Amino acid sequence: MRKLLSILLLLTFFSSCNLAGGSDKYSIQGTVKNNAAKSVVLEKLGLQAVTAVDSATIDEKGAFKMEGISESGFYRLKLDAKTFFLFLLEPAQFKVEIDPAAQETFKITGGKQNDEFQSAFKQLGSAQRELQGWNMAYQMYGQQGASQDTMMYVQQQLQMVAMKFEGMIRDSSKTAKSPLVAMFYVTNGPVDKFPKENLAVIQRLEKELPKSSYTKEFRDVYNKYEQQVKEQNQPKPQAQDVSVGKDAPEIDLPDPNGKNIKLSSLKGKVVLIDFWASWCGPCRMEMPNVVAAYNKYKSKGFVVYSVSLDKTKDAWVNSIKALNMNWDTQVSDLKFWNCAAAATYGVQGIPAAFLVDRDGKIVATNLRGGALDEKIAELIK
Repeated sequence: MRKLLSILLLLTFFSSCNLAGGSDKYSIQGTVKNNAAKSVVLEKLGLQAVTAVDSATIDEKGAFKMEGISESGFYRLKLDAKTFFLFLLEPAQFKVEIDPAAQETFKITGGKQNDEFQSAFKQLGSAQRELQGWNMAYQMYGQQGASQDTMMYVQQQLQMVAMKFEGMIRDSSKTAKSPLVAMFYVTNGPVDKFPKENLAVIQRLEKELPKSSYTKEFRDVYNKYEQQVKEQNQPKPQAQDVSVGKDAPEIDLPDPNGKNIKLSSLKGKVVLIDFWASWCGPCRMEMPNVVAAYNKYKSKGFVVYSVSLDKTKDAWVNSIKALNMNWDTQVSDLKFWNCAAAATYGVQGIPAAFLVDRDGKIVATNLRGGALDEKIAELIK
């Protein structure tokens, strides 16, 4: 099940986006103490990467100032690769104090949405630290062989804190004044645990911030989640009898160009149905033997029908080239272990191979190296 990225935990990976759909003027005046940085960079955060939008020199007194026009949304002030501070930019005058040596390293005032965000950030951060603390305690006591009573107590505390955290996400995503802060709350949990809350926040964003790229991107992520749920709930093909002597079940999947190739179209040839994937180490180790067999017997009516369990087209196609799999009968639905053909053939692990004679009957399974070569030679006589 796909999970939404946690904004709190993964903000460093966010990219530029138009959060409010309008042009908003901001002003930031700040001071930096106990840090050797000569400049500060303002970066805008989206759901996948980071983009710099402004910068300012820090003078000899540690002061800096920024003014400009940008979309309202999540930003960070960065002093270096490891020192940055998060806030919600909006049309306002901000005052910032940065002192890595102080107990409160970052102070910022200005902007009602940012005030709410800073409160949410601290609240969730505290709750996550508490949850992490009990989780670490459970693991530690388990490794030390603690008593059953101790383990039960720690487990109960962990469950109680987890429920409290989940309740905070559900409640706060509903009561947040800013739709962006509501999104911040709800994305701190997996979408499959909070599907109703995710959808409610998306609908609110679509109503209040229809031009925000966060609105579109959040909707796209949720739509993919719904599609995954739909696919998982669809009845999967039943595994058929693929023992030796049985007819090879039909497979009808697209090649890299999108053209479907039916297994039945190869009847009259000796066919090796080979389930593999670019990420499968044993598959890559065995592939030279398959390539050698193909090159040796292709002129006599032998063909390999490769079914990939890859998830991305690039990985699939690039591996075909890298492994010299120079036959045209390469197919995949790019559904990983949800591949319909794999379900039909009862494939539980790869590589998995089925050797089929000219009449379309399975004559051997999972032959490797010399054994594969000998059986092909016997069939093509």
